Amino acid sequence: MAYRVVLTDKAEADVESVLKWFHDQQATDAGGRWYAQLMARLDTLENNPERSALAAESEDVGKEIRELLLGRRRYKFRILFTVSGKTVTILRVWHSSRDSITREDFG
Repeated sequence: MAYRVVLTDKAEADVESVLKWFHDQQATDAGGRWYAQLMARLDTLENNPERSALAAESEDVGKEIRELLLGRRRYKFRILFTVSGKTVTILRVWHSSRDSITREDFG
């Protein structure tokens, strides 16, 4: 069964921020590859998003937040999302080197 994947405004801003960083580094080709990989990972959430692990902060935030990883080593991002009915809502695209998420990060 297919799920509908939607991004919150904050998740879209996260993606734009990453792409701006690539642009500022004069690495637009790398940014294009990163974006293509992100879209491919998001596409995988259309089928069985519950397979992804709960985010470590899920209990602290007070809601079931799942995460899907993108990238490796120091270039790893956490795609943080919730599942409600047949909708997957992407909350944030969070660089793994950042602090843990808090309730305010979703507001």
